[in-house]
Amino acid sequence: MKIIRYSLLTIAFTLLFLNISLADDPAFENDEQIKIFNNAVIEFNNKNYSAVIEAVNQLMAVNPNVAQSYNLRGNSYFALGKYDSAIADFTKAIEINKGFTEAYRSRAETYRSQQKYDLALNDMNRLIEIEPENSNYYFNRGILFRESNDLAHSFSDLSRSIALNPKNTNALLARADVLYALEDFVQAKLDLDTCIKFNDKSLDAYKLRGMVNYRLKDYDASIADYAQVEKLDSKDASVYYYRGAVYLEQGKYTNALTDLTSAINKGFTADDMIYYNRAVAYYYLDESDKAIADLNIVMKSKQDIYLYDLRASIYYKQKKYNEAIEDFSKVLTANPNNIAAIKNRANCYFNLEKYTEAISDFTKSIVADPNDASLYHNRANCYRALEQYAAAIDDCRKFVEFATGNPEYQSYVEDVQKEIEYLEYKMNEK
Repeated sequence: MKIIRYSLLTIAFTLLFLNISLADDPAFENDEQIKIFNNAVIEFNNKNYSAVIEAVNQLMAVNPNVAQSYNLRGNSYFALGKYDSAIADFTKAIEINKGFTEAYRSRAETYRSQQKYDLALNDMNRLIEIEPENSNYYFNRGILFRESNDLAHSFSDLSRSIALNPKNTNALLARADVLYALEDFVQAKLDLDTCIKFNDKSLDAYKLRGMVNYRLKDYDASIADYAQVEKLDSKDASVYYYRGAVYLEQGKYTNALTDLTSAINKGFTADDMIYYNRAVAYYYLDESDKAIADLNIVMKSKQDIYLYDLRASIYYKQKKYNEAIEDFSKVLTANPNNIAAIKNRANCYFNLEKYTEAISDFTKSIVADPNDASLYHNRANCYRALEQYAAAIDDCRKFVEFATGNPEYQSYVEDVQKEIEYLEYKMNEK
């Protein structure tokens, strides 16, 4: 029943570009134009983007042929979220100067923000043609491939970036992220070990390695990684979310509860499945009401079947059989072959003395799992309650057949044999 849910770690990779250059374009006609441009660059660095646009417009009024001017204004439009205007300026800059790398870089980033990955990749391809040994360009293109879910090309470019600069921790982290997506956890861990060797303050590297170690079932190492994140930044709520999931897997429910509650109290909002995980912890700590409350929070926005399955199990533990039946029925509507749900619903019907419904579910369970001795005995109890003694006797005999030699049920065999004698007496009495 225990299903632990956690969202994948989302690492926001920033493309590696240089800052806006000061005036070095030969198209500037005099020192005054250069001065205006350089002052505009200062305004850009101070995030006064409207002032930049105004200054560049003045420059363009007297000299419309400077590629750097279009690039600077385009970056200002980009910063203001005016992507179409930004692209128009970058395109104009490239028309003026076909080898202007700053404009290609800026336009690629703008296309990326619009999720137009094919166009962004075209610009990165051009940059690599111009500077084929630039490690950052391969990193940037690798990130674009990753974001467009082309993992093979992403891995190739990130590997090339690392080959050109073995200490490129951004590329090492990004390649580990790709390897994680490819479920190559051993190689991902090697990249993360190297990344942390060069940068032992990388929160994302420790977080991702914590997840890798989790998938490798090295839970103690995973806990140690999250402890390092906590040491570096105790305000990072996500570390408590991820570590809480590891504690759940270890069956350390009190520790899990502490961490998951800490994440919630610290404002973790990235994934409301944190409430599901905490509900699991509450379930195993026999705090059923709190588990139900957390599940209800999740179920305001999600209707996944495993949520109903867990809530049904909690209702069953609370002897709220009608509520449990309702939730198990929803599970079975989605998956009619969920044998555990059929068995559990059968037990609910039995406890409510709805023997006909219970027999139906026990019969379905027996068809799916004919060697489970307990199912025959449970169905026999239903038949007995309905005074259908012949059917009850047949099921009791089936129980003895499957239970004999089974350590789990051996102690019950003698009692059931006596029960058969009693049922035979009742049948003859009728």
